[in-house]
Amino acid sequence: MKTKKLAAIVLTVVLVLTMFAGCGRNSLGNSGESSDSQPIVIKVAHTDSASRSTNVAALEFKDFMESQTNGKVSVEVYPNGQLGDDDDLVKAVKLNTCQIYIGGQGTVSGLLGPQVGITDLPYLYDTYEDWLKGSFDNGGLALYNSLLSDSGYVCLDFEYDGMRNIITTDKPVRSIDDLKGLKIRVTNTDLNLAIYKAMGANPTPMAFGEVYTGLTQGTVDGVDHCLGVMVDQTYYEPCKYLTLTGHMNSPLVVISSSAFVDSLPADVKSIFDEGIAKMAASQRELEHDAETGYLQTMKDHGVEVIELSDSEKQGFKDATAPIYDKWRDVLGSDVMDKVLEIAGKK
Repeated sequence: MKTKKLAAIVLTVVLVLTMFAGCGRNSLGNSGESSDSQPIVIKVAHTDSASRSTNVAALEFKDFMESQTNGKVSVEVYPNGQLGDDDDLVKAVKLNTCQIYIGGQGTVSGLLGPQVGITDLPYLYDTYEDWLKGSFDNGGLALYNSLLSDSGYVCLDFEYDGMRNIITTDKPVRSIDDLKGLKIRVTNTDLNLAIYKAMGANPTPMAFGEVYTGLTQGTVDGVDHCLGVMVDQTYYEPCKYLTLTGHMNSPLVVISSSAFVDSLPADVKSIFDEGIAKMAASQRELEHDAETGYLQTMKDHGVEVIELSDSEKQGFKDATAPIYDKWRDVLGSDVMDKVLEIAGKK
């Protein structure tokens, strides 16, 4: 009887130790160890739909990582805000309950502070090609990461979200004067609020998942966003007018935590870096190619697309020009000068 009791105790202890060993491997989501029996799980999350370029490229990343690591890495992709709204996902990255967040830069600067919002200065880039050159050839991504250096986050790459424009429900915006008093939903950052106040509008922060309802119920009169999101979220249903202001090119940021990236074993890290680069490059190409189709979708659903003349657009540029002086104080002259140099404005 004593022998059986002792055996039972030993078995219980072994099971408990095994359970705790398992928890030790997974308490932070990943141990960082490359193991055939315990794959590294990388959760990629965003709030775009499953059909948008963001998700298509993320699934390409999944296929690449799982095939190139022979099963050492398992990638799970969560579109449509399945793991939470944008703010939740940025915080989840820090907690390591999600390893990669892909989403609007404004969400990051909204949480970490206005100094991170260097990418979102009004009319910093005039074209997609200008943005590519500034972000990658001239060091824009590197400068962005330098501003994240003490935050625990790292931006792995930039993806393309498109130029920001304004879509409205009932009132067309044909000039800067037409924006006066309009409630425009914006991402909750100091810079976005300042830009729309400078343009005479009433900037209204609102959670991304609540925007469609806000448009249908009249809580807001319009939305500041890129064409891809407007189509993705079917804003063309409650809205009648799209004005191509092109006032900002805020990227989609591919964000992870420094702790997670540093935890990856060397053999996986090299594949991870290659996979991220492939994913972002694919997304940028897919999204840029889709923009003409987005405009046609808007028109097909009865939205009037308003293209501003040079003089009409100049009114928006003039109204927002003082933002640069204000943000020089926020960023510091050295950083602002570097931003302007990267963008070819200096």
